[in-house]
Amino acid sequence: MPSPYPLRTERLVLRVMRTTDAAPFAAYRNDPDVAKQQSWNLPFTEQDALTLLRRQDDRDDVSPGQWTQFAVEHDGELVGDVGAHLDDTCGVAEIGFTLAGTCRGQGYATEAAQALVRDLVQRVGVGRVRAELDPENIASQRVLENLGLTYEATTKQSFLWRGQWADSMTYGATAHEYRAWVDRPQHPPDELRLVPLTVENNRGYYALRTHHSQERFVAPMSWSFADALFPEVIDGAPVVPRLYGVEADGDPVAFVMIADVTPAHPEPYLWRLLVDRRHQRRGVGRRALDLLCDRLHAEGCRTLVTSWVPGPGTPAPFYRNYGFGETGEVLDGETVVRLRLRGPNQGGD
Repeated sequence: MPSPYPLRTERLVLRVMRTTDAAPFAAYRNDPDVAKQQSWNLPFTEQDALTLLRRQDDRDDVSPGQWTQFAVEHDGELVGDVGAHLDDTCGVAEIGFTLAGTCRGQGYATEAAQALVRDLVQRVGVGRVRAELDPENIASQRVLENLGLTYEATTKQSFLWRGQWADSMTYGATAHEYRAWVDRPQHPPDELRLVPLTVENNRGYYALRTHHSQERFVAPMSWSFADALFPEVIDGAPVVPRLYGVEADGDPVAFVMIADVTPAHPEPYLWRLLVDRRHQRRGVGRRALDLLCDRLHAEGCRTLVTSWVPGPGTPAPFYRNYGFGETGEVLDGETVVRLRLRGPNQGGD
């Protein structure tokens, strides 16, 4: 079948790289900041670039058993590359991506990699897409998660990297899983309800999972159930958990757990707010928080406390935008914040 390359997206053009790209390709690959979590050795010279690109100078498409590097251009400027390796059967594709240092943070990697994976699954017909990366490379984890790939494993001391054995993380998705991700609901739900968890419905909510990169800030469901079963003792008394599922148009989409008001704990504490990876960016988190705040206010509560772990990807912007303000307290390394409850659908300040 004819090659679709050059392939155009909303902002970018993907084309097979040539030896004429060697100089700019080597320039950003030789940037220590760009290369610090990538697999190639430094220095990466223009001769290294020529050797790599010469192998594909006569091709205009992916090829079985080969890596193919695709230039990513924005307004005619080379801003990075995405790569794909097909196994000999064309059944499995490994992908990678790199952006020049000055071009990161603008969504180019996600946009280019989305176009590449779509082509690999829909046109080439691969049955599985995978990627390997440094476990500390949070930015690349987010890109892969945006594509619909999920965390599969971290293997210890399995990758020889610049003379030392290092850990390697694997993300992957079958073609079926990729299509299910593309077809997931992406519009705001028509109806959202808080549902008390019971013996009859808890398994549907136990299956919820956030993105792996978010587990630094939002504990998996298994941890939340364990915390509820064995509650922490604070100020001399165990906290009392209250668990809710969040149902959107009849489907489990999120989970909320608070530490309830007791004589020893005068304010409710938002202990967990987890939105399933397939239902993020639908406004579920904010609407679920609206429902929780309305319920607490009706019960006579006038404040709600929570906390977050600092760091890249923290939920701090979400909570600040909703109206939570920092108390100045830091508890177990987490920033403590408080919201004043004002009544139905307060929606923040």
